[in-house]
Amino acid sequence: MSYVAVKGGSRAIGAAKSLLQEMISPAWKLDNNNLRDGFSFAIDRIMGEGSLYSPDLALEAFKRAGGDVMDASIYLRAHRSSCQRIGCADMVAGSRMRLVRRISSTFKEIIGGQILGPSSDYEIRLLGRNNHNTASVADDPEYPAKGGTRTDECGDFYFGSALQPLRNDNLIKLLPNHEDKPHDVTRIFPLPPYPRSAIMQIMARGETGAMLAFSYTSMRGYGDVHPTIGDLRLGYLEVTFTHPFTGGTAVIGEIKTTACETVGSFIRDPADGTMRLTTGYGFCFGYNETKAISMSILDLAMNYPGFTIGGSQVAANPEMIIHHVDAIESMGFANHFKLPHYVTFQADLQVYQKARRQEEKKNE
Repeated sequence: MSYVAVKGGSRAIGAAKSLLQEMISPAWKLDNNNLRDGFSFAIDRIMGEGSLYSPDLALEAFKRAGGDVMDASIYLRAHRSSCQRIGCADMVAGSRMRLVRRISSTFKEIIGGQILGPSSDYEIRLLGRNNHNTASVADDPEYPAKGGTRTDECGDFYFGSALQPLRNDNLIKLLPNHEDKPHDVTRIFPLPPYPRSAIMQIMARGETGAMLAFSYTSMRGYGDVHPTIGDLRLGYLEVTFTHPFTGGTAVIGEIKTTACETVGSFIRDPADGTMRLTTGYGFCFGYNETKAISMSILDLAMNYPGFTIGGSQVAANPEMIIHHVDAIESMGFANHFKLPHYVTFQADLQVYQKARRQEEKKNE
């Protein structure tokens, strides 16, 4: 089904592609370094939704798409499907992140202090204003260790989760792990009952706006998930790989990531009947706090459906989430309607005309 079937269609398609390239050609004249660094949040979203960590390839996709983040993600996802896989990296832990930013709304003071890092949370959203004030580091070198606030832009900070003291006191419910190894959604799409690793992977590849919308239904009208952020962190994680021949472990690089743990309400743990707090987790490529927070709220809603009105509404339904947050699939489905559908329409029109004639005959 394509416009090629129409007379002169191939020439028209070639001209349409040329017009598009001419329209976005100024993007190729922009400096790559400045574009990649200045639009880092867009590049991070493309890497996350394209499911491939490569700032350079994400930048090329961004330019090819003329700045359309969703379209760029399709470029990256398509390229990823053509890459050879040589193995799987070792599992990483968000608690071992080299921190650039780390905050908690659950506690006033946390070990290592609140590290504000780079953030637009404190900006006045007005065009025409220049709010490029440089934050300063606390004068007291011992201040962060006392649980204060840091404004460092970057540094070699390593702190565990702010929720770890609660876990040490057995106050947080731990979800059971029934998986021998994580499910790989890039090879086999999961079947119900959906393993948690598969759901988390699909959300990590999901579109930020889609997950925000679903999590908002739980926050606002169809649920009772109103969490506090226990630990939100931005930084870098080392990626290690076990050599297939020597068996040794080697660091092959590091990735820029965002991780978020949210604290929900308390429930009675069926394991021993003790009341414990619930938590949700979000993790994604690059700096994308909105996505990580939304992901952690959805994780809460799906694992504790009692927080959702009706028990099976929207955000609490894994079937709803995993089939509707992927931008590549949803954008592709929406845009395929631009292709010729005249055969389908003619069939519908014939059915409509027949039904109308029958209705007229009935009325007579």
